[in-house]
Amino acid sequence: MPVAVAETFQSHKSIYQAARSFMRNHVSPQHSTKPEVKAGKLDSRLKLKKCNKRLQAFLPKGSRELGKTTVGVKCAGTNPWSLHVPVTISVYKNIVVTTRLLQKGTVLAEPDIKLVKRDLGNLSYGYFEDISSNVGMKLKRRTLAGAVLTPAMLKKPQVISRGQKISILAQSGRMQVRMTGKALANGAVGERIKVMNLKSSQKLEGVVTSAGVVEIDI
Repeated sequence: MPVAVAETFQSHKSIYQAARSFMRNHVSPQHSTKPEVKAGKLDSRLKLKKCNKRLQAFLPKGSRELGKTTVGVKCAGTNPWSLHVPVTISVYKNIVVTTRLLQKGTVLAEPDIKLVKRDLGNLSYGYFEDISSNVGMKLKRRTLAGAVLTPAMLKKPQVISRGQKISILAQSGRMQVRMTGKALANGAVGERIKVMNLKSSQKLEGVVTSAGVVEIDI
């Protein structure tokens, strides 16, 4: 293409640069590591009038912020135009994965999991960055070695069973009273369940604080 003709049209390179720069600035504040942004190729036959103003980039409605997505680039000059540029945004972080095949119901221990660097753009179902937050959690399903752990795969293990004899803890300031009770539901740490005071037969509700212990409000 003759130079005079080429200068009449907006270079694809400048469009790619506008898209990449926008996404780097948009994604970087949300992560501690610098994102990698790759722009896909536009149709070589596409010819747009050269913009007499600085190109503006924007995130179209429904676009993802990681992985494969699109960035809008537009000209607000004398000959306005707008188009979407395909881009791939990658952010690499250390996330929690399994070290071996684990069966459904396994309560995770430190040797079962490790940190591995992965591209967050490929993890649309969530992930964990801290091993300690997974230790003691229970697997809802069988997982293969190297599987990325997601919130949907884990649950808190049951530490109280319905009908079990438990300690009911009532605390107000420095005063603490313990009573013998019975669990009226299964419970994991942090869950609210109903219990019964075996001495008075009164039904109460409290929070499971540990195995066999439920704390009630007084």
